[in-house]
Amino acid sequence: MPLVRNAQTGTASAAAAWSWLYWYWPALLSVLVGGLIVAGLLHQHLRTDQAALRRQLEEQLTLLRARLEATAQSTFSPTLGLEAMIQLDGDISEERFERLTRRAVKLVPQLRSVVAAPDDVARYVYPRAGNERVLGLVYRSIPAQWAQVQAARTQRGPLIVAPVALVQGGTGIIQRTPVFLRDAAAPDGQRYWGVVSVVADLERFMQAAGLDRPGELALEIIDEREGTQSARHVWGQTGLTQAGPARQVAQLPGGSWTMLALPQGGWANSLAWQSADVLASLIGAGLVTALLALLGQQRQALSQRNAALAHEIELGRLASLQLQESQERFRSLAALASDWVWEQDAELRFTYISRSAEEASNVHSDSVLGKRRWESPSLAPGIDWEEHQAQLARHEAFRDLEYAQYTEAGSLRYVSVSGTPIFDANGMFRGYRGTGRNITQAKQVEAALRQSQAALLQARDRLQAVLDAAIEVAIIATDLQGRMIVFNRGAERMLDYREEDVLGKSPAMLHLAAEVEARGQVLSAELGRTIQGFETFVALAQRDGIETREWTYLRRDGRALAVSLSVTHVRDRNGNPLGYLGVARDISAQRQAERQSNELHAELEQRVSKRTAELSEALAQLHRAQDELLRSEKLAALGSLVAGVAHELNTPLGNCLTTASTLDERTRETQQAFAQGQMRRSSLESYLNDAGAATAILLRGLGTANELVTHFKQLSVDQTSVQRRSYRLDAVVGDVLSLMRARWKTTPYRIRTDIALDAELDGYPGPLSQVLSNLLLNALLHAFEGRDSGELTISARALDEQQFELVVADDGVGMTDEVRRRAFDPFFTTKMGRGGTGLGLNIVYNIITDILGGHVELHSEPGRGSRFVFRLPRVAPELKVH
Repeated sequence: MPLVRNAQTGTASAAAAWSWLYWYWPALLSVLVGGLIVAGLLHQHLRTDQAALRRQLEEQLTLLRARLEATAQSTFSPTLGLEAMIQLDGDISEERFERLTRRAVKLVPQLRSVVAAPDDVARYVYPRAGNERVLGLVYRSIPAQWAQVQAARTQRGPLIVAPVALVQGGTGIIQRTPVFLRDAAAPDGQRYWGVVSVVADLERFMQAAGLDRPGELALEIIDEREGTQSARHVWGQTGLTQAGPARQVAQLPGGSWTMLALPQGGWANSLAWQSADVLASLIGAGLVTALLALLGQQRQALSQRNAALAHEIELGRLASLQLQESQERFRSLAALASDWVWEQDAELRFTYISRSAEEASNVHSDSVLGKRRWESPSLAPGIDWEEHQAQLARHEAFRDLEYAQYTEAGSLRYVSVSGTPIFDANGMFRGYRGTGRNITQAKQVEAALRQSQAALLQARDRLQAVLDAAIEVAIIATDLQGRMIVFNRGAERMLDYREEDVLGKSPAMLHLAAEVEARGQVLSAELGRTIQGFETFVALAQRDGIETREWTYLRRDGRALAVSLSVTHVRDRNGNPLGYLGVARDISAQRQAERQSNELHAELEQRVSKRTAELSEALAQLHRAQDELLRSEKLAALGSLVAGVAHELNTPLGNCLTTASTLDERTRETQQAFAQGQMRRSSLESYLNDAGAATAILLRGLGTANELVTHFKQLSVDQTSVQRRSYRLDAVVGDVLSLMRARWKTTPYRIRTDIALDAELDGYPGPLSQVLSNLLLNALLHAFEGRDSGELTISARALDEQQFELVVADDGVGMTDEVRRRAFDPFFTTKMGRGGTGLGLNIVYNIITDILGGHVELHSEPGRGSRFVFRLPRVAPELKVH
């Protein structure tokens, strides 16, 4: 019996155990399902957190890339000005090189040096202090640097290389820009001049770009110019390529760098356990388990919950209907939007593309549906899809993926797409959904803006080069408040001030205070109001547009200079005042010659009256005075040419200054609108049209000024040096007429030429041009006096193989026999005391007979004009040296 009882007890215990399992299996199942749900939520959160972390990292990396590109643009901008200056002048002097680079080095602290190497030899270096080892460096002797120079020369554009072990010590980043000059003799029309190198300290460059403080990022910069297999490490940590980093490409002036970034702690995220839904799932699983354990005691509650659950199901059905309606509204709106919507299945094949995609990209949807993005037949080559495919394999969201497609017409369309993964209720990956946008117009606008900025920079550098080339005159421009804003190379040379010493100051610092005060009193009486300060210089220019008068300038060393100053009131194309332009020429030598002449005349009169016995000495003094006056007359003629050139330069340079100021203002407005995100297509089109018109005006004005300066340089060199060379007669006549145009264009008289002489002459074009200049001035002073019209003719023809004939004739008032016989005598003039010196025709006679070895004839009658006939040899005799 005890054995039977024990057996029954064991059976009952086993039944009780199976009964417990029968009643509580839902609770056990709840624990298992809850664990699976929590695990799924943890996995989803890890992926979501990783995607959010990658988006945040991409935004930070975009900011760092923009700062890197901006720092590179500002660091290597000096090469633009140097390249334009060398191409304009054909070479560059050490003084101009130092002046152009000194300001750039001061403004960019990370710059180590700027080197210009004609023929690949470093002949110009700034600053020299600390870079002595670079001066005279032959790039061919250093294989690494020579390879860089050759690469830049081959691609005919700038090349950036880093890191580089510098000759002067340390590690740097170098931009090498090859310079090519126009040369018709070269096979491709361009001749290689040399290379301009800008060297920056790599450490300080990265500090300026803010890359030395990447925050929570692990950052690496590599140069993949030659492919990923031979990528060069430039900066930051190493070995990030294998860890799946975020990548962005920074476009630099001369190359591109790839920026790799990872979070400092990697992609793992340990905070998923702390998310609200995971904790809620854990708590929910425990509650469900507890509720299921009490299932037997709460049947009535279960019935009520079933009723509530039925109500919830009904609400879910209604919510599902509302969701379907929302989806239909979404698809309708997507079809009308400028952006398009797309969907991909779990195999990344397109299952839906909104109708706006066809309109925006000009690619029919039938050629894309059922294919993966990189399988589209309309894709343009050159796109690396490996990184994107890896990102999709990890089921990560992506933003702003850019690539190009061919339209049905064969043109390129650039698109930008963003997408996010789709998961079902069980966490299973279902595909991707996202949007696309046509960015072709933005790409075109970006390229046009870069081209416009480059053209504006080049035009500004050319204008500065023209101003610096006018070293014979001082060009000073001020704003309306009287602050100097332009102080050219000629002004620095004349007054011994540097540009940075005077910019922003009043031009009154260059004048005698007493002279300015006296002039202000005269103007006050003339204009009927108080004139003082800066208005003293511009009052008449404001009224008449231009004023020319003599002033006394004070050099930096305190020495006084007599100058002829022309002040022009500068206005924009709408007539609004912009400022004032002053062009001054030094007439100290002319005034000194006049004083010497007056003193000499007084001394001669005193000697004649008191010492008759010293007549021979007086005659010798008279001859010396004559020579001095002849030289003074030549200087006066050259001064007249300078005044003419200065007057002619006022108009094109004033137009250029007005245009440049207007274009600068429009550029700032456009940049501000762009920075504020308010850029409109109409505004950009208006700015581009204005920029094109301004560039045309600048080029036309600068071309006119350059032509005038070229004529004047050639003519002034010839007249002052009496240099023998081969020349064409029509070219000499053209140079003289170009520089005399300022004197003749304000008169009713005309000049006609008929040069029938094609062969080149061998002689002295400078003295010949002085002959023509004296005859033209003589005609204005004497021949056409009191006439409302008149014509002067310059003609030439060949007499034989050794001689030619040059004739200058006018239809003016003519000469009497007495005047004609004495016309070539020294100091004989019919305008004594009224602008005549009596030396003009005497100089003509001496030059023709003594220097050019010719013969002079003068035919003139009252009322029938004058005719000067010169018979000259084609090859002038050798000049006799006294």
